[in-house]
Amino acid sequence: MSEPLFDIVFYGITQPGKERDVVVENMATLFKTTPDKVKPYFAGGRKVIKSKVDELTAEKYRAALENVGLVIKLEAIEQAEEADETSTSATESSQQKSAADDSGISVAPVGADVLENPPEVTPQPIGDISAISMAEVGADVLENPPEVKAQPIGDISDITMAEVGADVLENPPEVTPQPIGDISDITVAEVGADVIENPEPKEVAPVPDTSGLSVEDK
Repeated sequence: MSEPLFDIVFYGITQPGKERDVVVENMATLFKTTPDKVKPYFAGGRKVIKSKVDELTAEKYRAALENVGLVIKLEAIEQAEEADETSTSATESSQQKSAADDSGISVAPVGADVLENPPEVTPQPIGDISAISMAEVGADVLENPPEVKAQPIGDISDITMAEVGADVLENPPEVTPQPIGDISDITVAEVGADVIENPEPKEVAPVPDTSGLSVEDK
């Protein structure tokens, strides 16, 4: 029996507590490339980093990749191929069955009655409707519409509309400015300047020996 082979698969999931941007940089450092080259691996979905490697090599890759913040899955090649074959076989079987079932089907002419034995419908008596007529367009079809009683709203003769832009608050609350201290030494930084004098260093995981690692060619 031949030695089992594995695909090293990444689904865009990072280790809990790890910042995605930091993990991207760590992965780029691991494979000696730029972050832009590895960003597509973080877009989600199944991404094969390395395919058809033996178990020892697969575990080596997984340890290195999980060390920089990725969640890695090792998928056996035989299982993946069996799944593909099962899916293909099921699709072909479905197509063959559909073709066999459709072999005796034809399209009826326009207007034809497609029911060979339509159910018999017995008309029901509806009584005398000679006194029924159609109301004119816009007519009120309610003979006795409900009466809506107007509600008193009181005297509003002294209410007027304020002019556009007028302050409608007769006695607006007074806001007392708060002292902010001396700001004479404060200036505005130039556009694009780094306003953090001492930025905190980004977390970078230690990189193991990567001399034998490479990314699968696409």
